[in-house]
Amino acid sequence: GASWAGARAMTSTSGPGLSLMAEFAGYGYYAEIPAVIWDIQRIGPSTGLPTRTSQADLQFVHGLSHGDTRHPILLPGSVGECYEFAMKAFDLAERLQTPVFVLSDLDLGMNNWMSAPFVYPERPWDRGKVLREEDLAKLPRFERYRDVDGDGIPYRTLPGLADPKGAYFTRGSGHDEAARYTESPEAYARGMDRLAKKWETTRTLVPPPAIEHQEDAEVGLVAFGSTHWALVEARDQLRARGIPTGYLRLKAVPFTPHLVSFVKRYRRIYVVEQNRDGQMADMIRLEVPEEASRVRSVRHYTGLPIDALSVTEEIVRQEGAPVAPVAAGASR
Repeated sequence: GASWAGARAMTSTSGPGLSLMAEFAGYGYYAEIPAVIWDIQRIGPSTGLPTRTSQADLQFVHGLSHGDTRHPILLPGSVGECYEFAMKAFDLAERLQTPVFVLSDLDLGMNNWMSAPFVYPERPWDRGKVLREEDLAKLPRFERYRDVDGDGIPYRTLPGLADPKGAYFTRGSGHDEAARYTESPEAYARGMDRLAKKWETTRTLVPPPAIEHQEDAEVGLVAFGSTHWALVEARDQLRARGIPTGYLRLKAVPFTPHLVSFVKRYRRIYVVEQNRDGQMADMIRLEVPEEASRVRSVRHYTGLPIDALSVTEEIVRQEGAPVAPVAAGASR
């Protein structure tokens, strides 16, 4: 409600809180209402291990709601990026007119971390495509859900304008470009196609990944969030064992073209993440299906923060060298 009225609004929760609000997430997506939601991921399902860390909400959040829904996700890897991405999330939510999720985890959210001083922002907020009184005065009509610019993002107005052209119904039910209720199959398909176009625009606005190429490497590593810090050490350990690596740290979903180029550059890609099912690895395989056979999974799901040695030994094992066994649930 606050976001619809023009305020910048956010809330924070963990997985169970999101489970209770899935319908509202879909409403925000389809009615195109900005919001920022933080998910401090912890072990599930159900109550799970409420004081242990995890990265297992990724696919759940990505499509949170019934029906065809895709939410932008930011993936901070440090407390400094949590600060930075909080601001970025608000700009994205208003520019895209959609809920934006920020996935942290209990390792970042509850432990003490050292950080460089936070830099106070100097650039103005990006409020997106908001029509003011003077804008409406120049228009013969206003249609809330029409794609005027070809990027999938319509214009919106805020409550309280004097010009009656700015009024519209905010609908989570079927609607046409003018926000009128309809069950027209054609109007519904047009709206969903426009939302898909907006998703492609989102790729150009989210933070790109951090990439470190290694010229003599056949192996590329992919990680996100707090897993990054184990990867920094694991790369040194792997090089000491004769396995140089490139590295890409994802900062957002949807993926940018940088990921596709990275996957194609290396013969084998190891996606390191803190969940049982290899959720990010599966999402990458869907993104580049022609390269899916290159993508391998390194998973850690004990609830304790991932450590470098577990990552190193699992990659060495998959590369075909002998390695000591690891504990159950660690990088299996």
